[in-house]
Amino acid sequence: MWSASVVSAELPTLGVGAVYSAALEPLLERHPELFPVLEVEPQTTWIKVPGVGQPYHVNRAVLEHIARLPGRKIVHSVGTPVGGTVPPEPAQLERLRETIAYLDSPWASDHLSFNQTPEFATGFFLPPRQTQQGLDTATASIRVLQAALRVPIAVETGVSYLRPRADELPDGEFVARVVEGADCGLLLDLHNVYCNSRNRRQPLDEYLGQLPLDRVWEIHLAGGLEVDGFWLDAHSGAIPDALCAVAEQLVPRLPNLKAIVFEIFPSFVPVVGLELVREQMERLHALWALRSQEPEASPRPIRVQHEGNTGAGAEPAEWERALGRLVIGRPADDELSRELAGEPGVRIVQGLIHEFSASMIVGVLRLTSRLLMLALGPQAFRTILNDYWAKTPPQMYATLEAEAFACHLEALNLKVPHLAKLIEFERAGTATLTDGQARVVQFEFEPLPLLRALAEGRLPDEPGRPGCYEIELTPDDGAVSVTGLDPQALQQAFPFH
Repeated sequence: MWSASVVSAELPTLGVGAVYSAALEPLLERHPELFPVLEVEPQTTWIKVPGVGQPYHVNRAVLEHIARLPGRKIVHSVGTPVGGTVPPEPAQLERLRETIAYLDSPWASDHLSFNQTPEFATGFFLPPRQTQQGLDTATASIRVLQAALRVPIAVETGVSYLRPRADELPDGEFVARVVEGADCGLLLDLHNVYCNSRNRRQPLDEYLGQLPLDRVWEIHLAGGLEVDGFWLDAHSGAIPDALCAVAEQLVPRLPNLKAIVFEIFPSFVPVVGLELVREQMERLHALWALRSQEPEASPRPIRVQHEGNTGAGAEPAEWERALGRLVIGRPADDELSRELAGEPGVRIVQGLIHEFSASMIVGVLRLTSRLLMLALGPQAFRTILNDYWAKTPPQMYATLEAEAFACHLEALNLKVPHLAKLIEFERAGTATLTDGQARVVQFEFEPLPLLRALAEGRLPDEPGRPGCYEIELTPDDGAVSVTGLDPQALQQAFPFH
């Protein structure tokens, strides 16, 4: 087991970078000097396959491609959070450990949150119970992760859209006690802390004053947006000027800072443009230059005299079940969930979960989703999604979410021409990507007019000619090749390209 004080001195100083996504690759190619670091979220490239001995499929070609990109790599897990009572699957830890070794990541990180209960996944990182029992739960989880991954661990400060509770520790003090109790590093997500402050949980300066700043190895910065009176950790664009001003004051006070990382969701890159991303990277480089070359001793964290009873009330498992049920749309069925049902932030999280789910479904079942929106209209498609969310808990992986939605569509038996065949076709593509086995999908009509029209965002002018047609799907270096069709014309339609 590593001691954070020893590790902090031994970890390499990496510099500035961004969370990797394919949307950033044109900028990586043109300006590799802006990216001394790439942070990799491995689970976003995995496919989970239920009912097999090794349920996590890692596409080796994708991993090799990421390894060849500029900069050192840091592994940031998004599937093994340390704030909850449900332990990570051994199979996931094995794959994560392999990825860390392959990318030569000097440390790994995950979130001080939870996203699972014993019964269901929540589809979103949720705040842990900030009591003494919550502290014990988190520190034990971090030790499990440290032992399994065999590299130093940093935990990320989370975002919470709930109001502060009298029976819990303040946010900053809870984080401080967790990382000190587990003797680990801290990934200080400044935008998360900024969100909490704007949403009236804890003043930002008070939060930062409670942290052991010498444990901060890494900083995350991002942009957000306002929805229904809440500032959201949306990773949507430019870093707020007010947050940059805070970072300018904070960075010189971090004696063991090793990296500053910019976060933006891939879906926002085409919206804001790569030029904005380039500007943000240059801004991070300016922040990096403010590091003290002769760090002073960090001030001791400020301990706030807390008047609430943080040793009583709901246990962590009870908290996870109650909050988790509410955010996935299940009715309140006990005293705690009825209390939490009055939280305005629950509705915000429900909306975020639905948007993540929809993005996964549309990303995998792209042709199916386009057909439904074009044939029935966007509002009808949203109604189908709402019905699905009311009946099906969230899935943690895009392929599982898409498969569950495909089953939901089959049960609805919608009278939409060609819908069943498109679902079969897209399922076959995902299966080929997963197991590397070629597949043939048979059509009773010429499929090219339909597929080309959907790729162009319209319904076909005329139905395909009746007959016996086949499309072969074959594995091709991390993608799927479609034999007999024009790949350039259809590329945007196929999720497995």
